[in-house]
Amino acid sequence: MIRPTRRFLAGLVLSAAALSFACASHLGAAKSAYAEAQELSRSYQSEQAVAAYKKALAAAGLETRGGRAAQAYTLMGLSQVNLGRWSEAEASFARAFSLGFEPAEAWAADVALLGLAMSCRELGLSESALRAYSHLLGKSTFKAVLVVAAQNYADMVLAGSLTAPLNEKERALNGLARTIEKLESGDYACGLYHYYDSQVESHRGDWRRSYEEAVVAHELGLLSEKIRRDNDNQIIFCFDRLREVLPAVDRDAFVSSHEGWAKKWGWKDARTPGWKTK
Repeated sequence: MIRPTRRFLAGLVLSAAALSFACASHLGAAKSAYAEAQELSRSYQSEQAVAAYKKALAAAGLETRGGRAAQAYTLMGLSQVNLGRWSEAEASFARAFSLGFEPAEAWAADVALLGLAMSCRELGLSESALRAYSHLLGKSTFKAVLVVAAQNYADMVLAGSLTAPLNEKERALNGLARTIEKLESGDYACGLYHYYDSQVESHRGDWRRSYEEAVVAHELGLLSEKIRRDNDNQIIFCFDRLREVLPAVDRDAFVSSHEGWAKKWGWKDARTPGWKTK
């Protein structure tokens, strides 16, 4: 399970929605500063990125006095998320909702709710965060929002299932499986959904299904190097389990098939991805 960073959240969401921000002077300045902060963050210039996020926060604060205040508070909240000011971010997103969004600002409402859910999670309000993520997964039409909500929601459900009683664990995993299947039906080519499908089936002990979904995720592509490596490790884990339990005739065919995938991907051998040094 790979927990999304706040840098990844804000960068992914805002890259999809940035062109929809109003071009009013203060909000335009906030948008520009936020975009600059993202670039600095991606290049690991942390101090400069923090300064740019603070600049975006200040400019958005000035815009809250104008006519696009809901969008301004949303941008304030995103800046505060990146600065680790979770309580302030929660208040900004809540303020955005209290002001209301226009129909054309549906994307901004979804971004604000996503940020609010992240803030709630960081502040220990896990149930509220789960409900918000679930709502977005059922209602949002914006892929940039859906993939981040899916990551957070799946991460929380999978983590909770590790310590839950057996009947609660099964219920939680079955519900998560249905959610992921629904997401896949809407966007089957999203590798992230198949990655989480593989994770769920691994927790349910279906090594073959987990292996196949991880292979599909690898083929479709994943969002970050961390997730790609975790998915590779999942493939190896399932490969090892299946070699142990499959009948001899099925095992030989499976190993041969897997070795074909490993060769295609440029792995050093059936159990060693190219990125592993040992």
